[in-house]
Amino acid sequence: MLLVEDHAQVAMALDAAFEVVSDIELVARARGVEEAVAATGEHRPDVVLLDRRLPDGDGIEAIARLRERSPDSRVLVFTGGADRSVIDRVAAAGGAGLLLKAGLLDDLLDTIRRVAAGEDSFDVDLPGRPARR
Repeated sequence: MLLVEDHAQVAMALDAAFEVVSDIELVARARGVEEAVAATGEHRPDVVLLDRRLPDGDGIEAIARLRERSPDSRVLVFTGGADRSVIDRVAAAGGAGLLLKAGLLDDLLDTIRRVAAGEDSFDVDLPGRPARR
């Protein structure tokens, strides 16, 4: 898995979590879109865990570039907030899912596993509507 996260504390916490999980291997970490594109081409990860807002661009807009470098990589957008239009943008861009950062670590790990197994996961509770899988 490739982690694309520009906030150092979040990235370090996720690094630590992935170290104790035997079935998710973190192959690289990037802090922005350009680093992510390069790392995706080099490592061809099964899953790219992609922050939505990065210093050098919008993560959702980067999905096509990541998939171009590694067509088999599945992109899971990890964001602080989303609405219906954000979910629709991720799906239209070819993303495999979207998950809110406010969730539990176990939910993140489960979603990464499901996305790696080929499932799409847009399990986001939006006000006024149930979550969809």
